[in-house]
Amino acid sequence: MGRSCDGHSHRSFNAGFTPTERKPEAEWTAFDRDYIELMRVAYAEGYRPREGPCSCVDLGQWPEGRSVSLVRRGSRNGWEPFLSDSGRSVRLGRSYGLPLGESACVCVRPPFSSAAYLALEWMRRRSLESLLSDFEFVGGHPAGIVLRSELIGPSPVVPDL
Repeated sequence: MGRSCDGHSHRSFNAGFTPTERKPEAEWTAFDRDYIELMRVAYAEGYRPREGPCSCVDLGQWPEGRSVSLVRRGSRNGWEPFLSDSGRSVRLGRSYGLPLGESACVCVRPPFSSAAYLALEWMRRRSLESLLSDFEFVGGHPAGIVLRSELIGPSPVVPDL
């Protein structure tokens, strides 16, 4: 148990249980598959994935080292990443020169695999500048980014590079 995006406790990921086990795999959506893939890869790489009660996914252990929380902001907006490095918040708004700077919301637009890619690459210690070069700013309200199409491989969570 630990912190989540709304201050409530959350469950650690158990590699043997997934929310999609309640329905046949043939009925899984692209989101289901990408979510399971993120959790499996994150667990295998030691990032301690957890899910919270407010539609969020947490990787890593804040404030130690790197961590990321992906908070769902709606079916069209996608997922807002909350990144941290050694207890220091790293927000995307400043990177795009948005008026609210650090306080600006920047969402990774669907599909979920794009947000999963950002989360895993952040945890793998890529610099923010390098990681954001894999995305295109598309604006909107809230502001959004999309993963560049040439980076999407057979496994959207782990693209061919």
